[in-house]
Amino acid sequence: MALKSKTFIRLAAKFGEEKLYELMSEDAQENGAPIKTFMKNLGDSFVKENAHTDLNYRYVGGVYKDNMPWSGVLAEIEMNNNASQWKFTTHIASAGPKPVTDLIQEYFRLSGKQARIAWNGGYILNPELVGKLGLPETYIGSPLGLLMVKKKVKCPPLFNKPAFLIYEDGKIDIQRVNSKNGLVVSLANETVEFQSRHYNTHSNTDPCYYDLSHGQNEIAGDGNIVIRLAGNIVKEVIRTHKGETVQIIPVGLTLSIPENKFPEGLFKRDQAITIRPLSDEQLNWDKIGHAVEAGPLLIEKGRIAIDMQKGGWKTDNSIKTQAARIDFTDMRGPKIAVGLTKENRLLVLAINGRIRESVGATHGDMADILIRYGAEKAMGFDPGGSSTLVIDGKTLNISPYNKAYEKDIFSLPPEPRFVSNAVLGWCEAWVPDLHS
Repeated sequence: MALKSKTFIRLAAKFGEEKLYELMSEDAQENGAPIKTFMKNLGDSFVKENAHTDLNYRYVGGVYKDNMPWSGVLAEIEMNNNASQWKFTTHIASAGPKPVTDLIQEYFRLSGKQARIAWNGGYILNPELVGKLGLPETYIGSPLGLLMVKKKVKCPPLFNKPAFLIYEDGKIDIQRVNSKNGLVVSLANETVEFQSRHYNTHSNTDPCYYDLSHGQNEIAGDGNIVIRLAGNIVKEVIRTHKGETVQIIPVGLTLSIPENKFPEGLFKRDQAITIRPLSDEQLNWDKIGHAVEAGPLLIEKGRIAIDMQKGGWKTDNSIKTQAARIDFTDMRGPKIAVGLTKENRLLVLAINGRIRESVGATHGDMADILIRYGAEKAMGFDPGGSSTLVIDGKTLNISPYNKAYEKDIFSLPPEPRFVSNAVLGWCEAWVPDLHS
């Protein structure tokens, strides 16, 4: 059917039929891409040459060594194009999780900015996990890692996982983030500083704090007042007595403050507080405008850098809230990842999975593919049915998910899973600095 299609006829007229078969043969040996995918990529290559655009995408595919097929989409943005200026932001869904396409429209209504590219963000507490943990429905959609919007921390770092960092000057980076260096928590005129020496360590004299890299399921209360957070929202305030322990709920930071230093007006249930991580030599938080933590870290300095232990994936508190089982790195499925090249190109790779045409990818597979296309740094985002890549309003990857799958598991069409946050990018006209 593919060899009788209009696409084949058009390409044969362009190259000559013999040359086209030769190109097909070479691609089959090197990539193993389906013929339709190969012809689509070949056709797009001519469009790209003549489009003069800094956003392009191609369909990619191949066959693994065990003869299992994979396919997906690779988007590419030329960040150094002097004719335009790319801007990126994080956006949190209002009134509950939504598909990425709806988040694009929601952001347009709020800002007037029409995103040309968007993908799903970090890990969240979905309904299944909330039920499994026995938590109220109000926890659904809570972020499970760093989330910053317009310099405001909606959730502090919870592990040691990578984050997609968007600086105020437009620079983009991928870097591990954590809360080890300390935090300042405030509201109105009340402030509490949590110093690094009291990170994941109990103190009866000074405020201390625990993230989800903490190796135990319980912490010492021992007369302190314990505060449980989800993102930047106070969920519980627990007054403990001498010798009492408190269970960690693997959702957000857990704060512990001696009673004589507890600010009564700062921590009230369901209240949003201001959280500011303290800067260190690696990271100046004051210069970051938007950020989202996800992971794992895939590539660093052009080499595979997957380290699930270092990232905090294998702690009990991480395993309870995410698909971070011991075999996580070996699981094939839908995946999405972002990479940066030496030439300052941004790559977004979405691999289809759990469908006949594509078994998906492991994190190692994602790193291999991105290195092949020149990535020097790369990180994964929330995989599985959440994986969504949208360009110019069109969802390009194939989701294996449908929210009503229990009604008919055999014939429902795929649809993107609802997510709570996304990364959005758009292009603005470049204006030269006449004063430079």
